[in-house]
Formats: sequence, C-alpha cells, structure tokens
Amino acid sequence: MDEDGFITIVDRTKDMLIVSGYKVYSVHVEDILTKHPDIELVAIIGLKDPDRPGSEIVKAVVQLKEGIEPTDSVKETLKKYASEHLSKYENPRVWDFREELPLTLVGKILKRALREEETKND
Repeated sequence: MDEDGFITIVDRTKDMLIVSGYKVYSVHVEDILTKHPDIELVAIIGLKDPDRPGSEIVKAVVQLKEGIEPTDSVKETLKKYASEHLSKYENPRVWDFREELPLTLVGKILKRALREEETKND
C-alpha cells in the first residue's frame, strides 16, 4: 500500500516465486530480460529447490530472436546481463532455450503449460 492508500498489483500470486525467503515477481524479471536485444520472449517459472524445502529456483524459458542461436557465447552473455540487472536471488539458475514458447490465442505465454512440463519431469 502506498502513502495514498492504493494497492498496486504487481504479479499473479501463482507467478510469484519464493527464493530463499525473498519474493521474486516473475513479471519484473521478464521485463528486465526482454530488454536484451537477443531475447524475443521469456517466461520465468519456479522449480522446487532440492536443497531448501519451501524455496524455489528461478528458471528462465527463453525464445531467442530469429537468427540468434543458443550458443555458449549467447548463453554467457545473457547470464552476465541478468547478473548485472537483477538481484542475486532474482537471477535465473536454470536457462531453457526453445524454438518457441506456448502461447494463448491472444499471444500471451502459457506459463501453466511450462509449469505442467516441470511437474511431469519430477
């Protein structure tokens, strides 16, 4: 709540991650990462942290712009960019590069589908 008594909704609760006790808003991380010139789309989802029960790991699912390949150099550039623009706890620990991300009919990323993939892999 701000000083005028207004509440600003930042992200859906199910899209908010808890990383080592910190709240990570996926939309904030996505907004930062999509400013990188190589990224077309990105979705941030949480993975269960095997070392910390109740905590999550930040995973970035990335669709690069046409003509950009996920080479080691590109991956390192994106990791460096993230570390320079995000807090340590907001930084993706897992990066997944895909040809395309699942989208709704109106063009929004289907994070639910990405999360379901992860639960199938558990």
